[in-house]
Amino acid sequence: MLPKLFYSICYTFWILTTTFFVSCRIKPKKYEKYYSEVMDYISEQVGWDYMQYLEINSSTETNCNIKDVICKGSRTILAKKFDAVIDILNYMYAEVIKTFIDHISTIANQCQEYYDINQGDNLLRCAFLLQSVIEISKTMFEQLYNVMNYLSNIDFKLLAKWKKTFSVPIVDEIYTFLEYATLKSQQNTQIFVNPNDPNTKNDACEVILEVKSFIEGKGFETYQKIKENNNSVVYNHKPKFLLEENLKDYNARQNKNIELSEYLSEWLKIYYDEISTNLYKNLGFKEVLELNETSFRYPVHFNINTSQNQVIDQLNEITNESGWYSLKHINIIFNGQVISVERILRHPADKKTFHSKKEHILRVIKCIYTEILFKYCDYVNYLFEYCETENSKGNPEITYIVFVRKIFETVHKTTNIFDIMYKTLISLNELMGDYFHDNISSNIKSLCSSITKFLDEINSGNYSLDILDSKNNAFNQVSSEIYTRQCVRNISPFLKFNKLGISSLPKTHEKQCLLQNFLLNIDIPESISTDNFSSVCDKLIVFSNNFIKVYYEDLGLNKLN
Repeated sequence: MLPKLFYSICYTFWILTTTFFVSCRIKPKKYEKYYSEVMDYISEQVGWDYMQYLEINSSTETNCNIKDVICKGSRTILAKKFDAVIDILNYMYAEVIKTFIDHISTIANQCQEYYDINQGDNLLRCAFLLQSVIEISKTMFEQLYNVMNYLSNIDFKLLAKWKKTFSVPIVDEIYTFLEYATLKSQQNTQIFVNPNDPNTKNDACEVILEVKSFIEGKGFETYQKIKENNNSVVYNHKPKFLLEENLKDYNARQNKNIELSEYLSEWLKIYYDEISTNLYKNLGFKEVLELNETSFRYPVHFNINTSQNQVIDQLNEITNESGWYSLKHINIIFNGQVISVERILRHPADKKTFHSKKEHILRVIKCIYTEILFKYCDYVNYLFEYCETENSKGNPEITYIVFVRKIFETVHKTTNIFDIMYKTLISLNELMGDYFHDNISSNIKSLCSSITKFLDEINSGNYSLDILDSKNNAFNQVSSEIYTRQCVRNISPFLKFNKLGISSLPKTHEKQCLLQNFLLNIDIPESISTDNFSSVCDKLIVFSNNFIKVYYEDLGLNKLN
């Protein structure tokens, strides 16, 4: 790197630490005021009476009714009020899922019986009802999902900075059923209305089997996952078994002029409407989520350079790049939630979601870049360790010197990725601002500091290829091997992050980043020899070029620089 560029980076880092990290923030007091208004509004809604038999389970206090916890007169702090709302809705929405699973499974079994005994007309009618009753659940699940998604975007650190544990909304679990209902709404239910078509029976059978597969597989597993993690709510009343009651009512009918599948389908339609009314509209979320800002004005981020709308547009432009979809399997941890890139990309950023989405995007990039930095340094360190091992075996001195020179040559050819990382992190932070409650070991400034120290050492002049060559050829100077070994000893601390004075960075990276099946890897080779050493070094160059393509250009981050 040219000295001019290097000093430019150092100067930029000074500017970064003094200005850029405070350029775009949302004021906690305004954030709290907005959610206080939301809580006051929803706490007055009649829908909470629908959950009068539910209580919040507390290890330190007596169990409390949800209305007593969230009402205006409650002494419970705002963050814990929302915790209580999340816990209660997790419980209630899980029961909706259970009811849905029970009834859809029963209808599917009825359809299967018609197929087994070859009752063609009943089979087609039943399959049609099965398909359509799942399809019309879409509106209900969409409303429940919107509530969960809204609650998942609350930044509890801004409501209570000391908060350590968080109630986690079942947003992805609800989305599983919304996604399935959406799929059904896109399929053609009209295929079941032509009993003369010989393929219709097979089509109906495929639908039945596919529904049973989802309900008994992913659907049931999702419900079980919710129940295992939801132990904060007590139901202090005789439980209702809706399916059993419906079957009992159906069997008690004097004149069964309606098939069971039709009876349960009609009941589900009524149930969907009741849930939409009782657990969405009557809880006040329709007004909170669907009305304009005259009722609830979401706080605006302050940015000295750009308006929030411009930042939102630019953020959406970046996340629309195709490269983001290859990262869908990557997860981050934020305020106790495991958040996938797939969830981050589901909806474009808007005024309500901008704060959370920008934090998620920043953390995704920070996680990826930190992982790249670790992998790079591990790989280079491995190459140096190989040279030391081979040298200790008594191999010719010139081999050690040539190999070390090859490593430094490779490093000099690839440090441009850290230059790119650095400038990108600065640009992102200038655009979106740092996260107020991240500690020094987890925020972007810490990663920038690591990159700066690494580049500072590489560009200090101690590892110049010209100097290595001059030491190798100069007469009456320190032994070339001794000098080369000293260079290796000097750079080793910068390849081992526990010696950089920020030893908790790897720990916080592990806690915040779940990067299984990382898209771009450079694995330590299983074997290395003098014959393939050069090609092993060249893999680092290929890796660096791939990084620029995959984690910079394909993500649209080059638009920032």
